[in-house]
Amino acid sequence: MSQSKRARACKKPPVQRKVPTLHPIAAFVAMCCSGAAFAADGPEAPAPAAAADSDGPIQEVVVTGLRQSLVNSETIKRDASGVVDAITAEDIGKFPDTNLAEAVQRVPGVTIDRDNNEGSRVTVRGFGPEFNLVTLNGRSMPGNLTPGGASATRSFDFENLSADGIAGITVYKTGRADIASGGIGSTIDIKTARPFDFSDMRATFSAKANRDASTAVGNKVTPEFSGLFSDKFFDDRVGVLVNGSYSKRNSREEISSVDGWLQNQFGPGAGNSPTLALTNNNTNPDGNNWAPRDDNWGVADHSRSRTNGQVVLQFRPVDSVVATADYTYTYYKDIVDRHTWGAWFDYGPNPFSATINSNGTVTHLVDTGSDLSYSSFADTFIHQNASAGFNLKWEATDNLDVEFDAHHSYANSDGGAAGNNDFGIVGQWPALSLTKTFNLGQYTLPTTSWTYVAPYTTSNLNTSTITPLFGQANTNAFYNVIDQARIALTWKNSNADSGLKSIKLGFDVERFTTRAEAFNSGNFAWGYYNAVPPNNYNGLIPASAFTQVSSCSILKQFSGGSCQIAVPYFYTFNLQSAINATQGGGNPGDPTFPPYTFAQASTPTNDDHIKEVTPAPYLQFDFATDFNGMPFRALAGIRYEKTNVTANSLQKVPTAVVWVNPTEFDTTYAANATYSDVTSSYGEFLPNLDVSLQVHPDVILRASYSKTIARSDLTQMIGTTSVTSTPKPGSRTATAGNPGLLPYESNNVDLAAEWYYAKDSYVAGNWFVKHVTNFLTDTTTQGPLFGITDPNAGALANKAIAELTAAGKQVSAQTIFAQMEADNPGQTSFAGQPGDPLVIWDITTPTNGNSTNIHGFELSAQHVFWDSGFGLQANWSVPSGGAPWNALSINQQFALAGLSRSYNVVGFFEKWGFQTRVAYTRRSAFLAGLNQTDQNNEPVYTAAYGQLDASASYDINRHFSVFFNGINLTSASQRQYGRYQEQFLFASEGFARYEIGFRLAL
Repeated sequence: MSQSKRARACKKPPVQRKVPTLHPIAAFVAMCCSGAAFAADGPEAPAPAAAADSDGPIQEVVVTGLRQSLVNSETIKRDASGVVDAITAEDIGKFPDTNLAEAVQRVPGVTIDRDNNEGSRVTVRGFGPEFNLVTLNGRSMPGNLTPGGASATRSFDFENLSADGIAGITVYKTGRADIASGGIGSTIDIKTARPFDFSDMRATFSAKANRDASTAVGNKVTPEFSGLFSDKFFDDRVGVLVNGSYSKRNSREEISSVDGWLQNQFGPGAGNSPTLALTNNNTNPDGNNWAPRDDNWGVADHSRSRTNGQVVLQFRPVDSVVATADYTYTYYKDIVDRHTWGAWFDYGPNPFSATINSNGTVTHLVDTGSDLSYSSFADTFIHQNASAGFNLKWEATDNLDVEFDAHHSYANSDGGAAGNNDFGIVGQWPALSLTKTFNLGQYTLPTTSWTYVAPYTTSNLNTSTITPLFGQANTNAFYNVIDQARIALTWKNSNADSGLKSIKLGFDVERFTTRAEAFNSGNFAWGYYNAVPPNNYNGLIPASAFTQVSSCSILKQFSGGSCQIAVPYFYTFNLQSAINATQGGGNPGDPTFPPYTFAQASTPTNDDHIKEVTPAPYLQFDFATDFNGMPFRALAGIRYEKTNVTANSLQKVPTAVVWVNPTEFDTTYAANATYSDVTSSYGEFLPNLDVSLQVHPDVILRASYSKTIARSDLTQMIGTTSVTSTPKPGSRTATAGNPGLLPYESNNVDLAAEWYYAKDSYVAGNWFVKHVTNFLTDTTTQGPLFGITDPNAGALANKAIAELTAAGKQVSAQTIFAQMEADNPGQTSFAGQPGDPLVIWDITTPTNGNSTNIHGFELSAQHVFWDSGFGLQANWSVPSGGAPWNALSINQQFALAGLSRSYNVVGFFEKWGFQTRVAYTRRSAFLAGLNQTDQNNEPVYTAAYGQLDASASYDINRHFSVFFNGINLTSASQRQYGRYQEQFLFASEGFARYEIGFRLAL
């Protein structure tokens, strides 16, 4: 009898487990049935039957809920080849955490990034989202735009997917030949439920009321619903499953920020005022110093909705064939109304005072002049994801299984009709009379006061002193499609005495396509600093567009926050009202804000297409035997991938360099943009070997080697070359994408030990090392581009030089240009001519060059006190190595972002229908990346963060339960800083979220 047939024959109605010792024969029967049922039935297994103790009558303990999910997760970990961790649902629709990212962070070595106080993307063993592959039922999933809609990415955003309907998550930390490539940190497989997973009809419905403590706009309590129906028909030959969910969340972000720290604003050549009062305590060995670019505060009100749906059809025409068709859809929309206010600092001739600490950081600054502004942003972020798949499993013979799987999946991200970055900025006059005092401590927000000269005071700043400055409409759109098909044949050895148990031969092919578009309206003519006669726009926007808000109402948790910031109040304004007010305003002949059109209606400023086609054959061997009486297993495989890359990007082709006056040069372009066409390819052999030895019935030792890859950054693979628009001699720069970038390669070694010392309890330790190559670096070379010739080295310039020399006149740029004008009457600019020397450009291109080593250990433990109902989980991850950042150097440098230590502690109680769970996770400070608002190679660090979550439920009866969830109960806040902790960059106040609801299960 085949395993699946045996499983169906042994099915038991749900999950009973006997605590006393089993009679050997009963134990054998129970293990046979439970093991087979687990293989066939997935989330509902293992399900051991009750058995009789030799000393007494049958005693039963029903195991469900959280403890059963721990049993299932432990079984997956223990039986897996290689280093694997798993999380399984307590029951269908009951995942341990309300957010998938926040659930997977409980796995050792896994940490997460948060967006608006909610988990979004994962980092594993120090490797960020771009280095981890996320699959859905074994299928590669496309990525969406990064939070904020900034750039194209390969990484999957867990915010898009509801935890309802998820059966489990498996994290593969070692590579395998039969798993698609793409993750050097890990491969994370999300499993959804199937109708054949269940022995009978299942139906669930749950409803929640959500309360986010941060909410200031919209309903403070928002709904969430989810439901599932699954059943089998026609003698269990046909199965249907439908599930769906909807959630709504209103929330507010309260933020403070500095948009970067400027290098060396004080000292020789800095151009500071002669009246500068400087206290310099700098002991930085190179004398470098850093000063804040600006000082900002703000609030962002979010209205987020998420809809998920899935339909699964399964068909078993004969016992040996199972066909599955499924469709999954997610829709995520976040409407953000954001308001910020702040001031820029001026390091020019205005008098001021400053204090620099020992690290070279300006901690006190008094500055006059520069801007005071208020901004309003109307942003909409929409993510749509869909996946349609088909799977066929066929037990062709007792020795041969065949599986075919195919899917078409897409992810679309944009701003819809509204755009995802539309803004307007207004200024408070008289900005130039403003005196700003900036103070900063090591762990505080900036404490700033703004002082005005008479007749203006803090108390009489009114909307009649506000003038429009400028605005833009922007949209970033990203479309990602994955088409994938695979077939696998598994031969199972019928010779029980042979050490070779099976051979798996497979072939995958994947087509990965992306399109990234950017739309920009340019600056609207909205008065643009015309706040003085004759173009005085003060009061052009009516007072009704503005709302005065108390500064004391935000950032109350932070030292330096609340009423200590800036002025006691600030202005928010309605962007559309301000736009309407400026139509036709201003003075005659002065440009005003044009008709407001969204950026999507215009031609894209960037349009980048990338296609990757990857065929991949693989071969895998599974061995199992005894070594000196100890069970030994080995899984060995090899995978080969050949990737063909095509990049097509819209670019304006430069046609000439034009000398327009003695000191200025311009680049001219062809009238119509064209698409580039660049191709490349590479091949990779990916071997793996996983071995395990059961040295004791409860102790397993493991060793693994694998080579894994993660494909390169999409933003660096575009097929365009761009040149500067002001190509002066000595400043003729160009940048080029590189579709030929190789993938990141990692050679991985893992050593692990697992001790299953008691019932559903274990201790595990894992040491790992990764040698990673092909990190990106920028390389600059010199050469010609597009056949463009150089007018200041061409025939006309050489003629002028010869004439000046013959006349004994000085030869300079000014005299050469004047002589060329004299030689060519009526001509006031000069382009390179055919036959002139070619312009030599400094061309900067991303290339593969850097490498690093990561090593570390992970410890995890789980203990269940069966009699009391209490249990405990804990893990600790300590990765190290990499390429650390040198805070003293201001040169370009390579450093690996995301590397951090983390730990998790989870305690729970489950008995008498009650279930409670308390979980705390903490991640140490880490390098998040480089500041994207400046070009000074300044680092951004995220401070250490810890979060406490809790949940409780009570089963009123076997069908109906009520529950409560609390997320971030301590209202932990997030903070970022620069080279040193006192170089404040960003803070976002944390708030708790609460859920209360009920669940009905049939």
